[in-house]
Amino acid sequence: MSLTRIEFVNVNCVDDFYDQLEGQLELDEPLARNLDAVYDLLSTDLPGPAELVWYEAAFSKVALGDWYPRIVDVLNTASNDRNDLRVSFD
Repeated sequence: MSLTRIEFVNVNCVDDFYDQLEGQLELDEPLARNLDAVYDLLSTDLPGPAELVWYEAAFSKVALGDWYPRIVDVLNTASNDRNDLRVSFD
């Protein structure tokens, strides 16, 4: 099985996050723009193995404000719930 790799770069608003996630995956339907849908996608629907890399995370942390820890929590929870999903922040 091949590795699915998702890279987030220069995320400066929530729409950037959703756009980058959706744009890198071949989804049958558009992703609902909420964190529950992101969790569902990452925890059960995304074929593994998968790797998510968030570049310039420090920039995004400032730009996203309160959204950043909420998104990070969802990414980390999904990663903890399956053994073939790795999340890293650069």
